[in-house]
Amino acid sequence: ISKKCRLLKVLDFEDGRLPFVPENWENLVHLKSLSLRPLGMETKSLTKFIGKLHNLETLDVRHATSMELPKEICKLTRLRHLLGDHMRLFQLKNSFGDMTSLQTLHQVNVDPDEEELINDDDVVELIRELGKLKNLRSLGLTGVKEGLGSALCSSINQMQNLEKLHIRSASNFYGFYMIDLPVISSLPMLRKLKLEGKLNKFPEWIPQLQNLVKLTLICSHLTEDPLKSLQNMPHLLFLRIGPLAYGGESLYFKDGGFMQLKELYLRYLSNLSSIIIDKGSLNSLETLHFEGIGALKTVPCGIQHLENLLVLHILDMPSEFEQCIAPEGGPEHSSIQHVPLVRIAT
Repeated sequence: ISKKCRLLKVLDFEDGRLPFVPENWENLVHLKSLSLRPLGMETKSLTKFIGKLHNLETLDVRHATSMELPKEICKLTRLRHLLGDHMRLFQLKNSFGDMTSLQTLHQVNVDPDEEELINDDDVVELIRELGKLKNLRSLGLTGVKEGLGSALCSSINQMQNLEKLHIRSASNFYGFYMIDLPVISSLPMLRKLKLEGKLNKFPEWIPQLQNLVKLTLICSHLTEDPLKSLQNMPHLLFLRIGPLAYGGESLYFKDGGFMQLKELYLRYLSNLSSIIIDKGSLNSLETLHFEGIGALKTVPCGIQHLENLLVLHILDMPSEFEQCIAPEGGPEHSSIQHVPLVRIAT
């Protein structure tokens, strides 16, 4: 890195697949944004010289495998956005909690490798340290195991500025582990929530998130219809259910429910065979997406009530479903005639 680059503020290697990380960072004292993604497959750690970038505000190391961050990164007191895939912070324990300028931390893997000499108490301590990052607005965690719920909820409850939360449980060959999130108190700023992993039951605290705009549930394996808990959320605009988020046979959209919802995605719900939409429900819906629901043979009863529907997207659905809305001879075609755009793909 030439000394002529001293005034550089943004450096993005644009998918250059660096085989190594440069070390002469001292020539980039004014750098504010650095993107190294994706690093070469053999590069698993950043050099300690990264700690010399005292003005750095954004560091992007996404698409690097099992990224290990050096302790020197904790010297970057102005760092606001730290982006990676499955980053490990165990080596930064008792230090990264001082990075109080962080606003974005995504994704952090809290499931240690077998090679790492990390016990359950260390994991809990790491999660508790997250609670010191009170300025976080976006947090993404992966590898969350059952038994960490109390510590995780305690830390999240201290993040009153949080706007986006993504939690993905640990998994093995058989699927995802349970996500244990007993109580999350009011997060007044939270707008986007994504949960990936099994849930014993639908979390009672989700309907209390009065400013939630987008909710995504994946592999939740819920047995009870989650709609009755969500239907009265005042600002919910985007709802994504699936894959394997719900194991029931029916979904019921009641009159007066989901009045603000704009987009609804239902994907890979293997047992779902019936959808009922009351008149007076989903009045603002503009996009409806069905994908890979093998048991659903016909369009939802009441779909004709969705007067504001603009896009009906059908992907990898049973042939019976497609035939029932076929323009020529489809018995349910009249119920979707008002939709300007109907997309069918296999």
